[in-house]
Amino acid sequence: MLAQLVNFGLVFLALYFIAAKPLSKLVKDRTEEIETGLKNAQKAEMEIAEAKIKKGEILKEAKENAKKILDVSHANSKEILKEVKDKAGLEKEEIMRQAKLDVEKEKKQMEEQVRRETAELIKEGIKKMVEEYTAKGKGENIIKAMINK
Repeated sequence: MLAQLVNFGLVFLALYFIAAKPLSKLVKDRTEEIETGLKNAQKAEMEIAEAKIKKGEILKEAKENAKKILDVSHANSKEILKEVKDKAGLEKEEIMRQAKLDVEKEKKQMEEQVRRETAELIKEGIKKMVEEYTAKGKGENIIKAMINK
C-alpha cells in the first residue's frame, strides 16, 4: 500500500506539473483576457454613448447655424429685392424723363421742318405769283407797291 501511495503521489505530482499547472496558467491567462475584453467593451460602450451625445449636440448646433444662415439670407434677399425695386424705379423715371426729352426734341425738329417746308412753299407760291404777274405786265405795279410799303 505504501508503494501505491508513493506511485499515486508521483503520478499526482507528474500530472500536477505536466497538466494541471499549465492548465491553471492557461485558464488564468484566458480569464484575464476575457476580463480585459469586457472592460474594453464597457469602455467602448461608454465612448459610443458619449459619441451619440456629442453627435446630437453637433446636429443641434448645425441646425441652429443653418436656421441662422437661412434667416440672414432671407433678410439679405429682401434687402436686395428692395434695392433692385428702388433702382428699377429710378431707372424707369430716368427712362421716362429721357423719353420726354426725346419727344420734345423730336417735336421741335418736326416744327422746325414744318416751318422750313411752309416757308419754302410760300416762297415758291409767291415766286409763281410774281412770275405770272410779271409775265402779264402787272409786275411793275406790285414791285412799286412793295417798295412803297
